Amino acid sequence: MPRRGENIFKRKDGRWEARYVKEITLDNRKKYGSVYASTYTQVKSKREEVCKLLNDKGIIKNTLNNENMSYFIIQWLETNKIRLKSSTFAKYYNTINNYLLPYFKDIKIRNLNNKIIESFTVKLLEKGKTGNPLSPKTVKDILVLLKSIINYIEIDHNINLNIKIIYPKNTKKENNVLTKEQYINLNKVLLKDIDPCKFGVLIAMATGLRIGELCALKWKNICLSDKYIYVEKTMQRIKNINSNKPKTKIIEESPKSATSNRKIPIPENLLSLFYKFKNNSDCYLLTGQINKFIEPRSLERKFSKYIKEAGIEKANFHMLRHTFATMCIEEGFEIKCLSEILGHSGSQITLDRYVHSSFKLKKNWINKFSNQNISCL
Repeated sequence: MPRRGENIFKRKDGRWEARYVKEITLDNRKKYGSVYASTYTQVKSKREEVCKLLNDKGIIKNTLNNENMSYFIIQWLETNKIRLKSSTFAKYYNTINNYLLPYFKDIKIRNLNNKIIESFTVKLLEKGKTGNPLSPKTVKDILVLLKSIINYIEIDHNINLNIKIIYPKNTKKENNVLTKEQYINLNKVLLKDIDPCKFGVLIAMATGLRIGELCALKWKNICLSDKYIYVEKTMQRIKNINSNKPKTKIIEESPKSATSNRKIPIPENLLSLFYKFKNNSDCYLLTGQINKFIEPRSLERKFSKYIKEAGIEKANFHMLRHTFATMCIEEGFEIKCLSEILGHSGSQITLDRYVHSSFKLKKNWINKFSNQNISCL
C-alpha cells in the first residue's frame, strides 16, 4: 500500500498512478510526469525505472540537488508518522526540531558530505544545543535518526549520497545499584503504613518492572488464580506537538518492544498483599481508583521520599531494575529466564545493560575456581 508523501494513488478508473519530477525549470519550479499501471507494485516499479533513466541523464539528480535538507527531513517525518508509536514520533519530532533542522535545514543536498556530518557530531559532543555537551549515547541516537533519513533519500529518491556516519563511542559507566542493606531498609519503609503506591514499588523491587509499566498497571492485568502479572501497557509523559496548551500530555501505549508484552510470575511471599489490595479490574494498581492514576514523574517524587526515609542518599526508580537484575545474577538466576522477565529482546542486552557484578561475587567466583584448580602444596 502507498505511504504518505509517496505520490502514488489509485484513480477512479481503477488504475494506479505514480507521479515523478521530470524537469526543473530555471526559476526552480518542478514539472511532474505520471506513469500508470494496474497495481501499486507495478506502478511503483515503473516509476523507479523512469526515475533511473532520468537520473542517468542527470535530470532528477539536478532537481534534487536544488533541494535543501529540510525538504527531505520533513518529508521523512511525514512519511513515517503513521507507522510510529505516539511516543516514538514525539521523540523523533523533538530531535528533528532541536538538532537536525537547525543545523541542516539550509544545506543543499548536493553539498551534504562526511565533513559536514563530522562537524555536526563534534558540535553536539562539545556544545550540544545550549552550550552543554551531550553524552555520546545521546549523540549516537541523533545520528542514528539522521542515518535513517539519509537511507530514505538514497532508497526512495534513488540518490547515492555516499555518506559514512561515524558514531561516537559510548563511555561505559557503572550503573549504581542498591546494596543489600539499602534494599532491606527500603523494603521496611514500604511495609510501614503500606498503601497501594508503596505496594506498587514493592512489586517493582521484586520483579524489575519499568516505572512506566508499573504506572499503567490495572487490576485486570493481575491474575491471582494463575499468579502472574501481565504487562501490556506503559505510561509516559510526552511533548504535546499538536498544541501549546498544555505543553505535555500523558499517554498509555504498548510497551517498549514486542518482548516487553509479557507475563511475570507473582512472588509467593507477596500474594497476601495482592489479595489485601485487590480491586475492580479497571482500577489502577497504584491508586486503587478507576479515573485516577500516578504518572511516572509523580511516582519518582514519591520514590524520593521513600529512599530518604530509608537513609539512602541518592537513587532513582530505575535503580530498582538494575538492582533486581544484578541480585538475580548473583543468586545464580538463569540469564534467558531473567531476560524474559525484564522484557528484553535478547539475553545480551540483560548482561550488557543491567548486570553489574559486585566485588563480593567476583571474589566468590575466583576463590571457587582457585580452590578447584590451583594447588599451593
